[in-house]
Amino acid sequence: MSTPSVVAPEYARFVADLRRADLVGPPPEKLAEGNLVDRLHVDPGSASRLLQTAALRAAGIYWKTSRDTIVWAEGGRELAIVVSRIEVETGHGLVTVHLPVRCDQVGEDVVSVSFAVGSEDRPAGLYAAAERRPRGPAVVVDAWGENLVAFAWQCLLGLLTGLTGAVGKDDRGNLLVPVEVAANADGLFVTPMARHRFYGSTGLRG
Repeated sequence: MSTPSVVAPEYARFVADLRRADLVGPPPEKLAEGNLVDRLHVDPGSASRLLQTAALRAAGIYWKTSRDTIVWAEGGRELAIVVSRIEVETGHGLVTVHLPVRCDQVGEDVVSVSFAVGSEDRPAGLYAAAERRPRGPAVVVDAWGENLVAFAWQCLLGLLTGLTGAVGKDDRGNLLVPVEVAANADGLFVTPMARHRFYGSTGLRG
């Protein structure tokens, strides 16, 4: 099997659509480390769809598939996450990831994980604070709560990284990275940046 692309095609298509609508500028040229480019706006519907791609990638699925369920197993317990029904809800400085789950104990239900992020009036960089305990059926949250919070964050970070990587590369050929995320009722706002050079670091290329 070929090596998967660093940037998922779904992210590349989304950024291309923004460019065709003149909502974001052309690919950057001669972008030095620390330089910023146009902020991306991701409406909640698009964020939900793109987060589903991030969820599959978080589970190690990088190719196009009709599979829509991830199954976790630990000891005698199992939990299924229905990827095709994952949704993102945004508010003022708040991002909530709704994870549809299924198991023998509760049947089908939803676990919601909220992250406090920046807003227009209170920028916070890429900082996000998660709830200590997600909201959902107690039997699921008691057994899988920490895992679900970590998974939701991995998906959200994958979404942000995938989108900024789709914007372009810096003058050293490294994919751009997210430096700031903000949220309001209209969706997510993500600022791409040319990564800083770290000793011994080559960055991501794609």
